Amino acid sequence: MDLSIRQKITLAACAVTAAFVAACFLLAPLRSRAVSDNSGNTVCVPILMYHEVKPLNSGKDAITPWEFESDLQYLQRSGYTTVTMSDLIDYSRGDKDLPSKPVVLSFDDGYYNNYVYVYPLLQKYDAKIVLSIIGKNTDDFTEITDENINYSHVTWTQLNELISSGHVEVQNHTYNLHSMSSGRVGCAKMFGESSAHYEQVLTDDLGKLQDEIKTMTGATPNTFTYPYGKVSRESVAVIKKMGFDASLTCDYGVNLISSDPSTLYGLKRVCRVHGVGAEKSISESMKTLKYKKKR
Repeated sequence: MDLSIRQKITLAACAVTAAFVAACFLLAPLRSRAVSDNSGNTVCVPILMYHEVKPLNSGKDAITPWEFESDLQYLQRSGYTTVTMSDLIDYSRGDKDLPSKPVVLSFDDGYYNNYVYVYPLLQKYDAKIVLSIIGKNTDDFTEITDENINYSHVTWTQLNELISSGHVEVQNHTYNLHSMSSGRVGCAKMFGESSAHYEQVLTDDLGKLQDEIKTMTGATPNTFTYPYGKVSRESVAVIKKMGFDASLTCDYGVNLISSDPSTLYGLKRVCRVHGVGAEKSISESMKTLKYKKKR
């Protein structure tokens, strides 16, 4: 039976539509893999940044133990699995898979209140954190015992306990460059400083803490955490030269980790501030990925 021109046009349109829908179903898994899972290439990894955890909150970067427990409950309820920097490094090398919804809980500075309030909750919820310590502070509070919730830092004995528990991974946050004195902010390059002198300063300070952590705990940090997030262009080559496989900044956003090792340098984080829980912190940061896609 002959078809009219209108019927032919209608059938052709239906065929094109069907082909388009089929293509969408075939490509959907590929798009999903590129953003959110570990089945092939790229994994979306939010990194939450914490500092102090104590009952009497003081400052936006300090949260209460109840807030941190609420974060752990949300992450567990939502199917997230806490991972370490070593897990991300191993994934980028093809040595291991990551869980379907990985998240890194990073703690900066190595406060004693992390030992008192965070550690028991990690045991309770079987969670892991990445603890980046300031070497001189650990030395000072190891030498003179002062267990003050508001300002003390962990001792080497406490740090060994944390590491041996399997719930804490220790990383390098400089030995004594976490300050804003002498014209230098953190480990940033000073105005007019030569590249050679800057490299020597970084190498001496970071290397001192690397050696000390290895001697005192047997662990060797594989990640450098920038104080105040101050990243100087020349620092990237230095930390790579020193053997660090990753670095953490204070830049806002989430990360797409792939088999390309370069994706592990300059990782973004989301600061977990008082009054803003993990759920909102992560959901808001995910919008940065949507913005990138639109561009």
